[in-house]
Amino acid sequence: MLTSVAPLLAALAAVQVALSPSTIAPADMERFALRVANPSDAAVVAVRLEVPEALAVLGTDAPPGWSARLIAATDSAPQAIEWTGGQLGRGEFREFAFFARLGAAAKRETLVFPVRLRRTDGTVRDWRPGGAGQAPSVEIRGTVGITPGGSFVFAAASLGVAALAMALALRRPR
Repeated sequence: MLTSVAPLLAALAAVQVALSPSTIAPADMERFALRVANPSDAAVVAVRLEVPEALAVLGTDAPPGWSARLIAATDSAPQAIEWTGGQLGRGEFREFAFFARLGAAAKRETLVFPVRLRRTDGTVRDWRPGGAGQAPSVEIRGTVGITPGGSFVFAAASLGVAALAMALALRRPR
């Protein structure tokens, strides 16, 4: 009986945090939702999500009773969003949302979002490499067809066509 409970408990620990959507394309603006479940007796009182630098956070949302704070990146730490002020009791879950834009020059890769939960008993759970569980991730799919260099070439060509059109329009027949 005990051997069948251990995999269930491991599965519950693994799904305490989840992030959606699971994929995003370059230049997309997207609503991200971090879902947090609490199987512990101690209430969750703080949720911190590290946001990869490829994303520009445009806004945050907090569940009722919680407040959200965007923390700017420093030389030693990535940008982060921290939700505090509320309590997430045993068996409850909440969705912590933010709106962000992926840069147009983003390449296909996996973006990792480390998460830290702090509980009323002082314990901290980290979902990151070397932490309590796997950090949520988002796959970048596709690429934008025009690179910055390519857009410069198209802009220069457009100016050339416009100059030629003006010259032809101003030319008077003799």
